[in-house]
Amino acid sequence: MAFVTVSGFPCVGKTKRSQELKAYFEDKLKAGEGGPITAVTIVDDESVHVTRASYDDSPSEKPARAALFTAATRSLNPSTITILDSANYIKGFRYQLYCAAREAGVRVATVHPVAPPDKCKGWEGERGKLYKPETEADVRFENMMMRYEEPSSMARWDSPLFVLPWDEEVPLEDIWLAVTKGEKKPPTNSAQHRTKPPPNTMQILTGTTSTIVQLIISHLQAGGGTTLPIPSPPAAAGLVLNLPPARKPTLSELQRMKRTYESNQMAAQKTGSKGAGIWTEAGVASGFVTFLQMNWGTA
Repeated sequence: MAFVTVSGFPCVGKTKRSQELKAYFEDKLKAGEGGPITAVTIVDDESVHVTRASYDDSPSEKPARAALFTAATRSLNPSTITILDSANYIKGFRYQLYCAAREAGVRVATVHPVAPPDKCKGWEGERGKLYKPETEADVRFENMMMRYEEPSSMARWDSPLFVLPWDEEVPLEDIWLAVTKGEKKPPTNSAQHRTKPPPNTMQILTGTTSTIVQLIISHLQAGGGTTLPIPSPPAAAGLVLNLPPARKPTLSELQRMKRTYESNQMAAQKTGSKGAGIWTEAGVASGFVTFLQMNWGTA
């Protein structure tokens, strides 16, 4: 029935707030106010065997996020409120969760505990580790705080957003109303039913993504900037790709992302009425550009 994403700095109190929400929601269910809701569950790093060291680098973090995503989406159903208690610091990951929740037909909310960085460092010390910037654990702590992409009420995947200052009462009733009475958004356009694609769709898919990859490589080799207009064809008019500002994507990275996008499209088509693939040349171009930007954080 609902999916709550908890997002915040390390040691900001995400687990404490998650437990408070779970206890309050369960009291509501005991009082008979939950309607079809019968359970509240928390998915967290510990439950899917994700260690703090998983956040040290990208290769180890990707399977950690995949494990969290799989566990969270499996728990989405009409009778359960699912609370995801993890860092959830990448906006692209929160967008993926939002899309999965919409496709499952459940309400969404984002809970953002906040506290000054020094407070978080102090709480980290209280957990048994004296704060020493040179230690491996504290380097990780600092890196996660630096990489954090704060939720925004202006972003649809973060809304409704509840910001919870560390020294204020939690608006438990407001959050309860949001997850039980709030707007239930329909699935995104990419998850709607589509008719069976024509026979040449595989050529369109691979040809369009290959063209865009080659455009990116040529643009970078020519010393181009961080914006790349995608010509028509393959794109519809006005499509622009925003490249990462701090680095140049490599050919191997682009080829890997190309294969992932193509695999996602093929898998989506096999799901039937939900998540059918995008198969027109302009649709593939737009979808691939969006996919790249979400992974790079440039959307």
